[in-house]
Amino acid sequence: MHAQHSLGVLLTLTLLALSHPVLAQQRVEPNTLRLGLGGYSPVSYFEHDHPHFGTPRYRATHGGVTYLFLTADERETFLADPQRYVPAYDGWCAYGVAVEGLFDADPTNYKIIDGRLNVFLRNEQVDTLQLWNDGDENKLHSDAESYWAELHTQPSRAYLGARNLDGTGVALQGYSPVSYFTQGRAERGDARFSVEHDGVTYHLTSPAQVDVFNASPDRFVPQFGGWCAFGMSVQDKFPIDPTAFKVVDDKLYVFLRNADIDARALWEQGDDSVLIEKATSHWAQVSGG
Repeated sequence: MHAQHSLGVLLTLTLLALSHPVLAQQRVEPNTLRLGLGGYSPVSYFEHDHPHFGTPRYRATHGGVTYLFLTADERETFLADPQRYVPAYDGWCAYGVAVEGLFDADPTNYKIIDGRLNVFLRNEQVDTLQLWNDGDENKLHSDAESYWAELHTQPSRAYLGARNLDGTGVALQGYSPVSYFTQGRAERGDARFSVEHDGVTYHLTSPAQVDVFNASPDRFVPQFGGWCAFGMSVQDKFPIDPTAFKVVDDKLYVFLRNADIDARALWEQGDDSVLIEKATSHWAQVSGG
């Protein structure tokens, strides 16, 4: 099977595990998988001209993250020296770390810096690798290293209460939860207008949004802890693109979207009520609710 279909293979395997009685019994904790680099092989960045998808047949776990490889040889190469191949900053956007933020990265947007793999955010609004290349790379790298060291001297709030948060406890990658409802679109919030609710920090766009949020905070909290709604419906946790969303019955659902998969499109092939019921049931299990 062609490597570019590997992520689709993972989704298929997930669905098979849920439907096959023997596999379902073996799959005790389906929510615990943390897939590194979106399924791309970390070794391939160094041995090929561009990253290649791995396959679940060849996988290894390091630091609680599972990585996939193209071949058994790649897997053995990784296991011999994993720190050489795992991405810097645990796979967060290197530019984001340099400006004291934790942004999800596009694993195909990368640069090898001092022998380490660095990945960068890229979406319709911004390409942080371009910003990195246009800036003072030495200073950006120094700033990133400094902030990353500082983060590791403080307790991380990532995944607090099983929710999809960065290390500082910010939800939705800093996008405003209010804008989805009042503007009908995703808008990046501003840390100056931050609020905290139930242990989670949200960035809003203005003092007016702060007032709207505080008047009814539970209305604006993303469903399923801010994880991809489609992923939750198939009993797994997928990261999100906060610009991929849907509001159903005045509730916010966010989705995975990258160059390889559009989870909202997959969601739209089903029935909202059925998928929400499945996702709600699984979220109750993984969140302890």
